[in-house]
Amino acid sequence: MNNEKEICDFGLHSGESYRALPVTFLNWMVETDHLKSHIAKNELQRRSIAVQSANEVSKNS
Repeated sequence: MNNEKEICDFGLHSGESYRALPVTFLNWMVETDHLKSHIAKNELQRRSIAVQSANEVSKNS
């Protein structure tokens, strides 16, 4: 799933891209098993992979 095109359609962050949502909001979605928690899980995983990749690049520099 491409979270870049996914837009939150509820609550305080309605209208915002999932890529722009705070980690706390994404974690809340997962913890409460929100209807769209799968999108939040995907976004959290995407961010985790990005951090790991950045760390590997900085180690090899």
